[in-house]
Amino acid sequence: MFNARIALILAGLTFATWETVDIFWISFPAAAAVFAALFLGATLWFWRRDSLRAAVALMLLFAFEAAVAPTLKAMTVTKVADLTLALTGIALAITVVVTRRRTKASRAVAA
Repeated sequence: MFNARIALILAGLTFATWETVDIFWISFPAAAAVFAALFLGATLWFWRRDSLRAAVALMLLFAFEAAVAPTLKAMTVTKVADLTLALTGIALAITVVVTRRRTKASRAVAA
C-alpha cells in the first residue's frame, strides 16, 4: 500500500544523501552541506513529530531544488533526476498536507 508519509521521508533522505555527496563534487561545498543538514533536519523532524510544519518545510526545500535544477552545472541526466525527485517530493508533501487537513476536518465534523 502506498503511504505518502513514508515516501516523503524516503524522498527527504534521498535528497539529504544527494546533497551530502555533492559536498565533494561542487565548487561551493558549504551550500551543499547546509542543504544536506536542512533536508536531514526537516526529514527527521517530520519522521519524529509527524508535523505539518515539517512537511511544509520539506515542500519548500523541494521547491527550491526544483527551481535551481535547470541551472546546475551537470549533465542533463543529473538535472532531470534532480528535477524529477524534487517534483515528486513536492507532490508527496502536498499529499501529506491535504490528507492531514481532510482527516482533521472529518474528525471535527464527526465529533
